Amino acid sequence: MIVAIYCELTGAILRVTDCPEDHVEMQCGEHEGYVEVEAGFDDAAHYVDLADGQIKPKQHRDARVAVEGLTATITGLEPGTLLAMNGHQMVTTSDSAQLDVDVPGTYQIKLVGPAWRLDETLEVTIDG
Repeated sequence: MIVAIYCELTGAILRVTDCPEDHVEMQCGEHEGYVEVEAGFDDAAHYVDLADGQIKPKQHRDARVAVEGLTATITGLEPGTLLAMNGHQMVTTSDSAQLDVDVPGTYQIKLVGPAWRLDETLEVTIDG
């Protein structure tokens, strides 16, 4: 039996495993549930909708970037989005975030979560 193990708090699919049906419960930790899936299931592109327990495709976000000086402002985010750049991370508490750099250049900004959004990487040129 192939199952997607998901977080019952967020709906994020944590892993996909193949095991005998009588061992499925042992695969789940605290605050984890499971849903049966087909072989070849793409867990990176799906989440579990906690309202109805159904697996649904993740959606693209509508993030926009504005650059002023050495600051990039990203809007169109949901609270709880993780931003990662050059080894630093932050979690948003609103629909926007500001990132300051010391040196002009082209930066990769990874956006992760919430569970219903596709992870993506933005390439931003900050030329001061």
